[in-house]
Amino acid sequence: MRMAPLPTRDYREIVDDLVALEGCLTKLGLRRGPDRLRGVIANLREIEKARSEGKLLSLNVHPRLDELVWSLVEGQEFAEIFRGIRGDDPQTIKRLMQKALSGPLNPLAETRVSNVARNTNFELILAARLRQKGASVTLSELADLVIAAPGTRLYVECKRPLFEQNIRRRVEQARSQLKKRFAADSSNVSVGGLVAVSISKVLNPGSKIFVVSEEKDLQSLTEDVKRIHQQYVADYDALVDPRMVGMIYQIFTPAFVRKTGQLFYASHTEIFLVGPSMCTTFPVLGDTLRRLLRRL
Repeated sequence: MRMAPLPTRDYREIVDDLVALEGCLTKLGLRRGPDRLRGVIANLREIEKARSEGKLLSLNVHPRLDELVWSLVEGQEFAEIFRGIRGDDPQTIKRLMQKALSGPLNPLAETRVSNVARNTNFELILAARLRQKGASVTLSELADLVIAAPGTRLYVECKRPLFEQNIRRRVEQARSQLKKRFAADSSNVSVGGLVAVSISKVLNPGSKIFVVSEEKDLQSLTEDVKRIHQQYVADYDALVDPRMVGMIYQIFTPAFVRKTGQLFYASHTEIFLVGPSMCTTFPVLGDTLRRLLRRL
């Protein structure tokens, strides 16, 4: 498990990345997507203005508080995604970013119909982070992830339930999709599957800031993740197919540390691997893949 450190990049640096991303997408002929990106950039500039004037706390009574603070979260995500996928085929980038930017600027306006954007965002941020750790990751037409290594292929199905009561169903759906992936794979490599679940929307619908006294208090996010996992742990441990090697949980949230007066993007990842499945499924590279996932 890993709590991401406090970011060292300031808001202006994130804006610079997003402006570069906007220029790239405009050149690719993306039409409506950059509009949402421009909204994120405008909101980040407003946050930077409040920071430079020592008025970050005044944002607590801002009429668009939810939209502003989530622009910080999603702006940093888009910047990280841009760095992670900019070497891909231009048409792939265009297709995925069109999906990722299609939702509403305000997360509270998200619906079951419009949530495809932030679902895609989750898939892309996970891919970007895996690549940052040295993994060879491909994005399929459905934006599922495939981690490849010599003689091995690890499929990852990403789910982002809107409500806690939907977690079980979405995990079952992911497992069903993974079984189809296994069945369709006619190669001679070892294959396995991971289910990745974003619980950000479950724990924060878009209207909250995670406020702590000190940076170390951010570790309390781990308790939320463990609670959710433990509700389903019996199901996970009873897996019949040993190729289902585990679960990844991720949470992204705006956070404020009172001691430093810093508003930032907090992320946390928990990995639960099922018994010896990783090394059973990948007898040669099992430990290598395990170490890679633990670094997320």
